[in-house]
Amino acid sequence: MTAVLDPISADRLAKLLGMLGSDHVGERAAAGAKADELVRRLGLSWFDIVVPKPVQTTVPRPSPDMVWRRMALYADARQEQLTDREAEFIESMLRWRGEPTEKQKNWLMDIYARLSGGG
Repeated sequence: MTAVLDPISADRLAKLLGMLGSDHVGERAAAGAKADELVRRLGLSWFDIVVPKPVQTTVPRPSPDMVWRRMALYADARQEQLTDREAEFIESMLRWRGEPTEKQKNWLMDIYARLSGGG
C-alpha cells in the first residue's frame, strides 16, 4: 500500500463514521457511502483502515555516521571537561560533512572514552 490516511482525511472519516449512529436511515446510508467513497478515493481499502499496521520490533542499527556524531555531541555537552584543543576539535567535528578520517575517529573515541569513564 502506498496511500496513507492523512490527518485531515482521518478527521473527515471519523466524522462520517460518527454519523452511522444517526436515528435517520437516510443519514446513515449517506454517511456510509461518503465514508466508503473517501477511503476508495485515497486508494485505501477498509482493511487498510481497520487492521493496525504491525509494530516494528527491531531497532535499526545506527549508521557509523550516527555513532561518531553522537560521541561528538556527548563531548560537546561536556565542554567544561575538554581542553581548548579538544573543544576546537569537537566543534569542527560537529560541522564536519563527511566521513571522518581514522585519526579523527580515534581522537574522538579517546575523548568520548575519557568523558564517559570508559578509559
